[in-house]
Amino acid sequence: MRTQARAALAGCAAAAALVTFTGQALAAGSGPAAHRAGPLTWSVVPSPNPGTANDDVFRGVTCLSGSDCTAVGFFTARKGSLRSETLAESWNGTKWSVVPSPSTGGSDYLTGVSCVSDSDCTAVGVHNLDNVAGTVKTLTESWDGTAWSVVPSPNSGKVDQLEGVSCVSGTDCVAVGFSRATPLASSQTLIESWDGTAWSVVPSPSLGTDDTLNSVSCLSASDCTAVGFYDAANDLDIALIESWDGSTWSVVPSPSTGISDDLNSVDCVTATDCVATGQAFPNGVGATLIESWDGTAWSVVPGPSIRGTFDSLDGVSCVSATDCTAAGSANKNSLIESWDGTSWSKVPSHNPSPGFNSLLGISCPSATFCTAVGAGTITGPVSSSQTLVESGTSPATAK
Repeated sequence: MRTQARAALAGCAAAAALVTFTGQALAAGSGPAAHRAGPLTWSVVPSPNPGTANDDVFRGVTCLSGSDCTAVGFFTARKGSLRSETLAESWNGTKWSVVPSPSTGGSDYLTGVSCVSDSDCTAVGVHNLDNVAGTVKTLTESWDGTAWSVVPSPNSGKVDQLEGVSCVSGTDCVAVGFSRATPLASSQTLIESWDGTAWSVVPSPSLGTDDTLNSVSCLSASDCTAVGFYDAANDLDIALIESWDGSTWSVVPSPSTGISDDLNSVDCVTATDCVATGQAFPNGVGATLIESWDGTAWSVVPGPSIRGTFDSLDGVSCVSATDCTAAGSANKNSLIESWDGTSWSKVPSHNPSPGFNSLLGISCPSATFCTAVGAGTITGPVSSSQTLVESGTSPATAK
């Protein structure tokens, strides 16, 4: 089982790149807690689509405030082209606008982003080399407040892909993904670290025949949590959770709910409070998966799965132990769920595209503002996709 929602949205551009998007990446912004006057009200926010061809997709988002967000993904520049280019857009509180971002040639995708200030952001993804069959390399880019630039990043195999990133400062970032020695080899976990000068590969454990880390959340230089999945046997996935203590990555036991479990996203607000989301396949039917960390063990938390043909929570962002929001898709429609400290509940969301609508990343910098991003497909002789942004707002009240 794999995260099929992303493959459906990526369309022909991702297929041509021979890249399987297995995870969603985001850096969920956390800010000062504020009480909500009521549930967030969600609305679609217009966002530009620079591509004139088949694919414009947001894969991740991070917000520093309600007037400062950055979203990343990819677009196809020309109709009929098999080449995708990086996409970065910024939100200033009024509108989204495209920010030029470099592409290195071939097909380039940005899958996750993390900002520590409005002049210091890091985005990660993948670069598919032209004319080099099956060669896929990591891609990292940096924002200095004026421009995005490519930063060299190491590669462990023939196929290396970064899915998510989390930065605690301008000199401390962690990116996660997977690596394959050859295009057809089994994948192993890939973790890279930024020290302010260079990226380097950090050893990380792999448990099965096909291991992938989709998301990472760091509270400090010595406290990070990464999530994903691994194949145990018969192409059945088992949730994979790993923890960083400042010197070593180690596997943390995680519960299993069905015949196949994938974790797509994680956000930690303290060392004793993390939430991970994804999808499970009880009886072969896709259902949302939510797991919670209490400082001692991970446990499955019931959620209101829609149980359509494929239900998935691809992003999660928490501002406190009693306030989390997750986003994804359910049976071709966007899906948003909210945690109030007691239970998860489904929140009304929008589906502006006539085909598939999916939210792949979310960031909530406060209890009164969230932004979720993804894409919606338009069906026809040739399916195409456009960026999708939904914003959740609520008036704040005094503590």
